[in-house]
Amino acid sequence: MSNVILCNGSYASSPYFVKEACINLFSIEELCYYVYNNAYLLDDGFVNSKLTEWIGEELKLSQLADDINKIKDGSGALGNLVRLLNNEIGYYSETEWSSLLDDIESNSRLSLDLRKKLRADGLMKASRYAKAMEEYESILCNITDTDKKLIAGIYHNLGVCAAQMFLFNRAAEYFEKAYENYANTESYREMLLALKFALEPTKYLTYLSEHKETYEDSLEIERKLEILRLSWGEQPAHKYFRELEQLKAEGGSYYESLDRLTDDIKGSYRGYVNGTW
Repeated sequence: MSNVILCNGSYASSPYFVKEACINLFSIEELCYYVYNNAYLLDDGFVNSKLTEWIGEELKLSQLADDINKIKDGSGALGNLVRLLNNEIGYYSETEWSSLLDDIESNSRLSLDLRKKLRADGLMKASRYAKAMEEYESILCNITDTDKKLIAGIYHNLGVCAAQMFLFNRAAEYFEKAYENYANTESYREMLLALKFALEPTKYLTYLSEHKETYEDSLEIERKLEILRLSWGEQPAHKYFRELEQLKAEGGSYYESLDRLTDDIKGSYRGYVNGTW
C-alpha cells in the first residue's frame, strides 16, 4: 500500500472546465495531473480568478486558493502555481515537479506565437481537430512573428486537421499556402494528395497535366498509396470487415455489428469536429 495517495480537499460537485483541452476537473489531484501532463498547452493566463474561486469554493481548499490568488497576476504565474502545488499537494515527487518547472521555464523563452502554436499542436495530437484549427486561425489573425517557416508550419497543420475531417478542398488550400511560405516537399505532396481525394479522377488528371512540375511528386504519392493498399490486409480494420462478411454469410448479427461500427465512426467524427469527447 506504499503507493496510496491521500486526497486533499473535497470532490467538486461542479467541475472546473478547461477550455484548452475540453475536459472537466473534479479534484485538486486531477488539476495536478492535468498541469503536469499539459504544461506545454498552458500559459500564465491559466492561473485566474475562476480557478482560485473553484479551488476555494468547490474543493474547500481556502488557504491554497488564497495563496494562488496572490500570485495569479504576477509574472511567472504558471510556474508559481506549480510551486504551490508542489508544496501543498503530494501528488508528484520533488524531482517530477522540478522537471516540470524546467519545461515551463524553457517554454517561457519561446515567442508568444510559437507557444500558441505548441498549444494548438497539442490539441491536434489529441485529435481535437476543430479546436486546433480555431487556435491556428487565431494565431494567423494576430501573428507578429515574421518567421516564414513558423507560418508555413501553422498552415501545414491546418491542412492536416482539415484532412482528418475529410475537408480535402480546404486541406489542399492550406497545404498550398504552407508551401508558398516555405518550400517544403512534404507540404507540396500533401497538397497533391488532398487534391486527389477532393477532385474527381478526370479533374485530378487534368490538374496534373496542367502542372507538369507535379510529375515526380504525383508518382511518389501513387507509390505510397500502393504500399498502403498492399498493407491494408494486415490492418485490424481489415480483419474486422472480414469478420463482418463472415457474419453476413452465416446469417449472423451482420447488420447489428455494422450499425455499431457506423455509430462509432459517427461518434468519432463528431468528436473531431466539435472537440467534445
